[in-house]
Amino acid sequence: MSYYTNKAKLAYELHSKGLPFRKTYAVVEKDGKFLVLTATKGKHKYMLAGGTIDNNEDVNTAVIREVMEELNANVEVVKHLGTIKYQSNWNYEGNSFVMENVAEIMYTKFVGFSNNDRLGLDGEFDNSTQVALVSKEEMLNNVAEFVTFGVKLD
Repeated sequence: MSYYTNKAKLAYELHSKGLPFRKTYAVVEKDGKFLVLTATKGKHKYMLAGGTIDNNEDVNTAVIREVMEELNANVEVVKHLGTIKYQSNWNYEGNSFVMENVAEIMYTKFVGFSNNDRLGLDGEFDNSTQVALVSKEEMLNNVAEFVTFGVKLD
């Protein structure tokens, strides 16, 4: 089963039980700038690394794992910036549904690379998604969690 089929199945199971997708996203500071993913297909220019909080996983463990998977970076969690709620459309085995999402936004600091000396992705995205190092202003003006949901960095 593919990565996205597994995610859709999980979303359908949670939706059927009336439960939201629990997620976490990371603001990753590195050398006074911020690591983001480019999002050339989406509405916003950049997106934060992050994803689903697995069963029996706390938010700190999840955000550290997601940053490792998506950015090849080790981070330490500094603080919780806020919680956002949003909906997403899904389809699983012919069933279309709207999924409730609850995401914790965590401020983290880069402390090193996971397994080599370069930033990179773990195969969860297509070639149109890359890692970028951007200024605070560029991130605040181009990432949905700040622009759309009003999360505050400071």
